[in-house]
Amino acid sequence: MRITAMAFAAAAAVLPSVLAQSQCNEWSPCYREGYCDSNAMFCMWGLCDSSKSYNSTSCWQPETCESQTVDFSSSSDAVAVNSYGGNPGTNAFVSVFDPNYSSVADGNLVLSMKYDSAQNKGFGATVDATHTFLYGKATARVKTASIAPGVVSSFIFRSDVTGDEIDFEWVGKSPSEVQTNYYYRNVLNYQQMVPYTLTDTSAAFHDYSFEWTADKIVWSVDGTAIRTLNRADTYDSATGKYSFPDTRGRVAFSIWDGGNSGAQGTQEWAGYPTPWTASTVYSMYVDSITIQCSGDDSTGGDSSSSAVGGDDGSSATDGSSAPGGDDGSSATDGGDGSDGSSQTKCIPRPAAY
Repeated sequence: MRITAMAFAAAAAVLPSVLAQSQCNEWSPCYREGYCDSNAMFCMWGLCDSSKSYNSTSCWQPETCESQTVDFSSSSDAVAVNSYGGNPGTNAFVSVFDPNYSSVADGNLVLSMKYDSAQNKGFGATVDATHTFLYGKATARVKTASIAPGVVSSFIFRSDVTGDEIDFEWVGKSPSEVQTNYYYRNVLNYQQMVPYTLTDTSAAFHDYSFEWTADKIVWSVDGTAIRTLNRADTYDSATGKYSFPDTRGRVAFSIWDGGNSGAQGTQEWAGYPTPWTASTVYSMYVDSITIQCSGDDSTGGDSSSSAVGGDDGSSATDGSSAPGGDDGSSATDGGDGSDGSSQTKCIPRPAAY
């Protein structure tokens, strides 16, 4: 799956500074996709483009990995991105779309999708971790929303800087199946998807894990390994490169409408059409997530400021790992990973947390 950038088309009317390709000013120092502002939507690492921001310290540093368990017992565990002040120790996750259809309720992170009559399809939710992740293990206890054709739920790792990605996805077309996939440098190879059959994923919680090292990725369900990818097996003799994810990014959850996406390949993969009435709501539940960090957690060379792709602003996550097509664009501009705490009139990053 490819997580798109936030819905800028819908938000453009209220953005304080529209500077196209010019640099930002000190009041709105962080640049992203043609706009400047001072909040997390623009200043977070992986979103902020340092080459067009006010100065080299405008974009926030990448938040290094932290081993932790988030059980969603507090409403502060997941907040709207515009209210995130830059301290990942206070807010473990941010919801990146407006309207915000995520919430913390009854000990769960709940991601919902509702019908958007203007677009004639569902508008869902994407929730990103505030800490970044480079090698280790992530385990999420998830009950999916994939109870009807077209409804896509996902638990992934993605670098919005490079396009590297590691996926668990569930589609309403096959509710008793989980699909695993990976991408390297934003190259969409749909033939790499491997399915695994279990019980109805929307009826009960299951533990989904990926363990990622510099040499391999192991996907597991309920403690049983279901797939292993060895870096050595991704070598391409034509390019002399390994197509294996190896850059820093964030863990994320999302729900989106693949059945009414308008892309034939995506619709056939997810099932279609997605059934809607004015009152229909599809919801995905995350009981907890445990992150175990390992390896070199320095920022390294992962802070390229080049954009991975554009955004059509059409829905929560309008892309997919569907064989045969992708109806949205990805990813976000990258940042240079420098600290915004010295930049006055910008939301400051805490010096320590």
